Amino acid sequence: MAVHEVTQDLRSGVQETGAARPTRYTLRLLGGFALERDGRSVVVPQGARRLLAYLGVRQRCARSEAAGTLWPASHEDRARANLRTMLWRLHRVTPEPLVEEDDRLALAAGVTSDVAALGTAAAVLLSGGSLVGTVPTLATGELLPGWYDDWVLTERERLRQTRLYALEALAERLTTQGRYGEAVQVALTAVHLEPLRESATRALISVHLAERNINEAVRRFELFRADLGRELGVAPTPWLEQLVRASLTGATALAP
Repeated sequence: MAVHEVTQDLRSGVQETGAARPTRYTLRLLGGFALERDGRSVVVPQGARRLLAYLGVRQRCARSEAAGTLWPASHEDRARANLRTMLWRLHRVTPEPLVEEDDRLALAAGVTSDVAALGTAAAVLLSGGSLVGTVPTLATGELLPGWYDDWVLTERERLRQTRLYALEALAERLTTQGRYGEAVQVALTAVHLEPLRESATRALISVHLAERNINEAVRRFELFRADLGRELGVAPTPWLEQLVRASLTGATALAP
């Protein structure tokens, strides 16, 4: 075969491969709304954002559910009409469909959502699965800051709790593996999300105790106790206090 024929075949193969590669869309809802097409930002009309965001959180839902949730103050017929309008607008945003329509609505196969990724990472962690790739996924912002729809407020709190449980589980597993620096950072993220959550503080204190950093553990306990007293007028549970006291007793026993 001649060299120019080989070259032509290679070029054809590249073109075919490029043509066959599916377009990928990334829907970002944590920390703010954004849609990207193969890494490039896509402008979505304000009204259509609400429908796309809802599907990004729910993944799949009935038409009546979407219409009733997104337009709760509208009559059923008007809400359904609004839904049809938003779907029409979404179909005009991109060359490929973003939403699949049948008896139910769902994000198209080529669209991924960071909310879904967060849910998957949390489920893997809480079931004892692999830690690979979970830290960046959990280090995200809150759901759609600045949006105050009732469904957003509900989902925002659900996702916050999901992140907290996952972060605490991740900190515990990193501690068990002796990866104390990473465990501290993860536990601090949980504490930052909810400073008055005892389980988050306990995860951080446990890391300090595991690395024999008794002073940091006591300091964190005292800060938590002061914050609880000032904000809620309560004290830490005896369980947390006993955890710290036991470490002090052990340290004293080991001292020369």
